[in-house]
Amino acid sequence: MAGVLSSAVPFLADLLALRRVPAHFFGVFMSVNPVFAALVGLAVLGQRLDALAWLAIAVIVTANTAAVSTTARKAA
Repeated sequence: MAGVLSSAVPFLADLLALRRVPAHFFGVFMSVNPVFAALVGLAVLGQRLDALAWLAIAVIVTANTAAVSTTARKAA
């Protein structure tokens, strides 16, 4: 049951979000998922990420945001 919910709930949330937000913003939202996962891991499980892991998450979010903003500027 937990396996089904851990797959179905995020998939449904993604589909609902795609209907409400522009596609280029959806990519940025998806890249923020590791941040939320790290924060939930910290709050619920007491897991702590080292500086390199936080840096990796920041690089992913920054790269995706830059790619989306560059693409949006070219399309306009």
